[in-house]
Amino acid sequence: MRVRESLARDLLRLVVWYPLRLAAERLPPRAALALYRAMGRLHGLLARGRAGRIAAAAAAVVDAEFPPATLKKAVREAFATHYVNQLILFQLPQLTAANCDQLIEFDGLTRLELARAGGRGVVLPIGHFGPTQLPLAALGALGFPLVQIGNLSNAGLSFIGRHVAFRLRQRYEARIPARIVPPGPGTRLALAHLRRGGVVMTTADDGPGQPPFGRHAFFDFPGGQLSVPLGPARLALAAGAVLMPVFLQAGTGAPYRLVIGEPIDPPPGAGRDEAALAMTAAWVERYTARVQAAPGWWHGLEAHLFP
Repeated sequence: MRVRESLARDLLRLVVWYPLRLAAERLPPRAALALYRAMGRLHGLLARGRAGRIAAAAAAVVDAEFPPATLKKAVREAFATHYVNQLILFQLPQLTAANCDQLIEFDGLTRLELARAGGRGVVLPIGHFGPTQLPLAALGALGFPLVQIGNLSNAGLSFIGRHVAFRLRQRYEARIPARIVPPGPGTRLALAHLRRGGVVMTTADDGPGQPPFGRHAFFDFPGGQLSVPLGPARLALAAGAVLMPVFLQAGTGAPYRLVIGEPIDPPPGAGRDEAALAMTAAWVERYTARVQAAPGWWHGLEAHLFP
């Protein structure tokens, strides 16, 4: 069923994809990032009702008494993160090995290189936390052979949504130095890529508004249970690849830092289903700590996933 979208939303799309895009892609990367964050903060000031709902969701995520100043910061970050995540696409095709440090720094690149040293593939599960496509573009720019499993769909979009926003987003994503494949048939391509020693990045939680794909399991999460796909772990097990979680956090020399974590190994003697469940649970445990430390970066606040 097609949802009727508002005229205001279509007008905003035209502004974003024409004057804003054409101006922003000519800015230095950090200046563009500052612009997107400012747009998000302004939206937060104007949308007080939505800000209140996000504040309630953020308070549920943090397993501690939440000071009012910290709560306000989380709400500001939620709006800023939404705008950066949506609009940083304009900068991603421009990233190279020489300039990606303007936006992102790395912790654990050697760990990733060592994991691949024996010809094994690596699965990098990443949560919907911060600008999720930035690590993909940056690692691709550094020369890592990357495939991403992603689900870009125009279902439910208006005429402007399909023929402007969706069409142009496809064009920009095609310029990222990584191959983006859909779930389903793309999973088979990703499996073959891993068996050749490649690297596959895939989101390890469901994004707002995205239909779930593949097998899921429910895990305890601050504020309520979270449905998490078992796909990343199952893919690593099927390919004999390393499952190596990656997380974004604030950087020191750059706005963002990608932390490439220690591998998550399957439990000894476990069957594939049992191992996938245990490995996913280990990822959720690490992810929970990240979300609680910076709830405003978690995209789940947008969707109000808590019961």
